[in-house]
Amino acid sequence: MWTPIIGEDAGRIWQCLYQNGEASVSSLKKSVGLDDRKLYLALGWLAREGKILIEQKKQQNFVSLSSD
Repeated sequence: MWTPIIGEDAGRIWQCLYQNGEASVSSLKKSVGLDDRKLYLALGWLAREGKILIEQKKQQNFVSLSSD
């Protein structure tokens, strides 16, 4: 089952953003060591829960923690 794994990956991403602040998707990928599929599944999980914001700046996507 994928759900626990996605949740763990989402937790790693959240922790990275909490400690380091906003990050580009590419730098976040390197920081947490996930492949594209796992990264985007976890980002989707966090976005659905309202935990993150994704914003495009200069043709690159940046992720930050939601203030809610």
